[in-house]
Amino acid sequence: MTLLLLNPYQKRANEKRVKFMKENVEEVEDEKGKKAFAIDYEKHRLYENLTKNAETSLLAAKIIPESLFVSLISQYDAFLNRLLRILFELQPEYLNNSERTINFSQLVEFDSIGDAREYVIEKEVETVLRKSHSAHFEYLESKLSMTLRKKLPIWQKFIEITERRNLFVHCDGIVSSQYVKVCNENKCEIGDIKVNEKLSVPLDYFNESYQCLYEIATKLTHTLWRKLIKEDLESADDKLNETCYELMTNKQYKLADIMLDFSCSQTKHFNDSISNVFTVNKSLSKYLQKDKKKAKEIINSKDWSASSDNFKLAHLTLNDDFEECFALMKKIGSDGQVNKENYMTWPLFTELRKTEEFKNIFKDLFGEEYTVLEIPEKPLEELIVERAKVISKQKKKTIKKDITKKEIIDK
Repeated sequence: MTLLLLNPYQKRANEKRVKFMKENVEEVEDEKGKKAFAIDYEKHRLYENLTKNAETSLLAAKIIPESLFVSLISQYDAFLNRLLRILFELQPEYLNNSERTINFSQLVEFDSIGDAREYVIEKEVETVLRKSHSAHFEYLESKLSMTLRKKLPIWQKFIEITERRNLFVHCDGIVSSQYVKVCNENKCEIGDIKVNEKLSVPLDYFNESYQCLYEIATKLTHTLWRKLIKEDLESADDKLNETCYELMTNKQYKLADIMLDFSCSQTKHFNDSISNVFTVNKSLSKYLQKDKKKAKEIINSKDWSASSDNFKLAHLTLNDDFEECFALMKKIGSDGQVNKENYMTWPLFTELRKTEEFKNIFKDLFGEEYTVLEIPEKPLEELIVERAKVISKQKKKTIKKDITKKEIIDK
C-alpha cells in the first residue's frame, strides 16, 4: 500500500515546485555570463518549503522501498528461526552432532535438562542464522538427509533477493563483487548488472520477491511437515488446501498455480478425496484466469465417473456443461454433499451463478432467492473508491456551477 502511494506523492510534490518556479522564478545572468535564479524575497520561504518537500519525496521514494524490502527478508528469517526450533523439538537427536557446548558453571544454573536443551537449541539456531541463506539450505539438507533445492526453480531468484538485501543493509544498494560472485555461482539472472552500480526496489520487483519468499517458506514448511510427522498427513493436506484456496479467492493466481502444482505433485496424500480436491482447484485456478482450455485439460486428466456427486458437479462446471450441472444440482438436493453456502461462496460456481436457471433451482432447493454475497474490499481499495467518488462529485458540482453561470450570462 505504501509503495503504491509513493509515486503520486512524489509526482505532486515535483509538480507544485515546477509550477511555482515557472510562475515566480526568473533566470538571470551576471557580467561574467554566470547564470542564476532570481526570486522575490517574500516568496523565498515558500520556494524553500516546496523544494524541501520535493527532495523529501525523492528520498522517501528511495528509502521506503528499500526498508520494506529488507523487512520482507527479515520476516522470512524470523519464520526460519521458528521452523528450526520446531525441527529440534520434534527431532532432538539432530542436536547430537551440534558443536554447542555447556560448561559446568553454566549447567548448574539451569533448573532442568529441558532448560539446558532450550539453551542449546537457541545457540544452534543463532549459529545457523548467521550463515548465508544458501548455507541454511545446506544445513537442512544435511540434517534431513534429503534434497530441498532440486525441484525448486525459484532458487536462483531467492539467492539474488537475499544478496540484494545484503547490499541495502551494508552497501546502500551499491553492487559489490561479492554480490556478482554469489549470483554467478548460483546462475542467477542478473543481466548486465556491474560492480558499483546502484540497485533499487521497483514495485514489480518487490511483488516478485514477496511471491518468491512465500513459495520458499510454504514449500519448506510442508516438506518438513511430511518428512517429520508422517502420521499428521491429514492436517498437512488440509492446511495446504486451505492455503491454495485462499490464494485463489484473493486472486493471487500466480502463487495459487505454483502451490497447486506442488500439492498435486506430492507422492502421497491422506486419501483420494483430498487428491481430487487439489486437481479440481488446479483446474479452477486456470478457469478463473479465463484459460478454459488448460482448465479442461487438467480436469479431464482424471476419470470422474466413479466419484461422488460433488466432484462430478465440479467436473461438469469446469467443462461449462451447465445443462448437466443443473440436472445434477436437482439430484443432489438441499441436503446433499453440496450445501447452500457452497453454492453461494465457492469460486467454482462463479459462472454458473450468473445464469437464471441457477437462481431458479437455488430457490426451489432452499426456499429463498439467491443473493450475491458482497466480498469486502481491501482497505486500500476502499480508500481509492471513496476518493474517486469525492472527486467525481466535485467535478459534477463544478460543471453544474459553470452551466448555471453561463445560463445567467446568456439571459
